[in-house]
Amino acid sequence: MNRNQTITYAILGITNIFSGFLGLEWLNFLTKPLLMITLAIFYFQHVKTSLNTVDRIMIIALVFSCLGDTFLMFQGKNPQFFLLGLGSFLVSQLSYAFVFRKQGKTQHIRRIPFLIYVISLLTFLFGSIPAAFKAPVIVYACAISLMGITASERTSSTNSFQQVLIGAILFIISDSLIAINKFAIAIPLSGFWIMITYIVAQYFIVNGILLNRKQ
Repeated sequence: MNRNQTITYAILGITNIFSGFLGLEWLNFLTKPLLMITLAIFYFQHVKTSLNTVDRIMIIALVFSCLGDTFLMFQGKNPQFFLLGLGSFLVSQLSYAFVFRKQGKTQHIRRIPFLIYVISLLTFLFGSIPAAFKAPVIVYACAISLMGITASERTSSTNSFQQVLIGAILFIISDSLIAINKFAIAIPLSGFWIMITYIVAQYFIVNGILLNRKQ
């Protein structure tokens, strides 16, 4: 993305993060959905003259990420919103995995760290997850593992590869923090760590795919 787009997204992300510190719920509700909408608009601006299947799937991933963000804002009022958010992000993760696989070549050894991490995380959390949430969380954990694996197996320029892989890892960290904070241990400043990793993750994924597309 260009400099102005990066600055705009950064300002929006910083505003959202500080809305939590300042206790401005209305500002959080305004800026959080706008994060992914803004990224989707910026992405579309770069590809609109030659839109292809990968571009459409990328936009779908960002739209469902926006839906996931929106649903999760209401999870405190109704637990079902957590499942709706999880379902929305599931679509997003599978969409990213599809895009990454389109640009990838299988290198099985790269799968091992992601599989070990997700299995370890599920083992740690499993006893704390309510019965109604166990199956959805397991499915989602498989999806984020797949997303990470496909990011690590992409064939692209070094810069594009590194940005997408860093983005994928940060996305997994952000989701892990959500799960740990919700089901196991209260993490100090959890909102800050969850959002900063998520905001940077999505930026790196989008920018990395745009770099690969230009090349």
